[in-house]
Amino acid sequence: MASLSDVASDERTARMVLSMLVEPNDPVTGRILSRLGAAETLWLAERDGAVVGLSPVDAQVWRDHLSVPDAKELAARIDQVQQSGVRALIPGDSDWPVALDDLGDVAPYVLWTRGTSSVLSRPMSDLVTITGARACTSYGDYEARELASSVAADERVVVAGDAYGPRVCRSP
Repeated sequence: MASLSDVASDERTARMVLSMLVEPNDPVTGRILSRLGAAETLWLAERDGAVVGLSPVDAQVWRDHLSVPDAKELAARIDQVQQSGVRALIPGDSDWPVALDDLGDVAPYVLWTRGTSSVLSRPMSDLVTITGARACTSYGDYEARELASSVAADERVVVAGDAYGPRVCRSP
């Protein structure tokens, strides 16, 4: 039977797999990942035994909360991602936004991108996010449009997370 280490023996693929197994912002996984790298973290996840920095009980709790599907299923997911045109950015890639490293143990394991990702490596001062509300006032609508216009005129990049229902604020 194939193991996680068989599916993901390199750092990039191992980070891709980790992002499929564990919730983002998991500080325990992040701490292990930062100390040992992704391939070693996966290796530890599928074996009993000691994990650097964790008691035996904490190590078992960490392993138990990982959602580990069959290795063949993971390999199929990785293939599907690679064929879809989605790229995986990891720390050290030229387009990786280095400001994310400030998050330490809760930094993303990987960023999934499609299209041009070079905008992510721009200085943080060039990036702006505009977040609206579904039930905004006409004043809020006006201010959001003014802000967006100003940001575009300054040739800054508007970035957004995956908030529920992202849309431009509109009046009723």
